[in-house]
Parts: sequence; structure tokens; C-alpha cells
Amino acid sequence: MDFESLNKMCGWERQKALYLVQIAESLGMDIDGYGQLGVNNTSGYTYLWLEDYQFTLYMPIHCDLKKTDVSAIWTNSEDGTEEEFDLKPNTHLDDLEKWANDLYNQSED
Repeated sequence: MDFESLNKMCGWERQKALYLVQIAESLGMDIDGYGQLGVNNTSGYTYLWLEDYQFTLYMPIHCDLKKTDVSAIWTNSEDGTEEEFDLKPNTHLDDLEKWANDLYNQSED
């Protein structure tokens, strides 16, 4: 993953980006592949996108650094619709992968 984008973030955005990396690692996600940390120019949300997963982790502008402030988003590549999944303290990577795979399979029907 490219960490160069951290240099372009302000302090609070950088803290959220690093927290997203911590959450990804605690979930067991592999962050060594191709990916991006960034701030969405439209929403201001800080995100972590990793090519190996069908979802993106993100945090809103105003939040605390808690797992319950992290959400996952899945985007339908055909029509651009999006679905969100709010992480809970007991959320596991298997939960996120099943959720994203189910959405992908539904979009293929």
C-alpha cells in the first residue's frame, strides 16, 4: 500500500488514516498489497481502499477513534449504487467478506 498520501493529510485526517490501518490489521486484512489511504474530496471522509477486498473502510469527518466509527462501503461496479456496513466491536473480517460477496452475487443476478 502507498503511504505517501499521509504526507498530504492534515493532522486529524492522518490520525484517522492510521487508525483505519490499525483496524484493518486487527481484522486480519492484508495491507501489503496495492491500496490507497486518502480523503474523499466530496465527503471529506478518510478511507482505506485495498485492491484485494470488495469493500473500502472509511471514517466520517467528525468521529472518535473507535471501531464503531468505522464503516465499510461496497460499490456496485455496474450502476454505482453503494451499500454500507457499520463495524461493531465484534465485527470480523469474515463478516465483511461475506457481506461484500453476498452483495456482489446479488448484483450479478
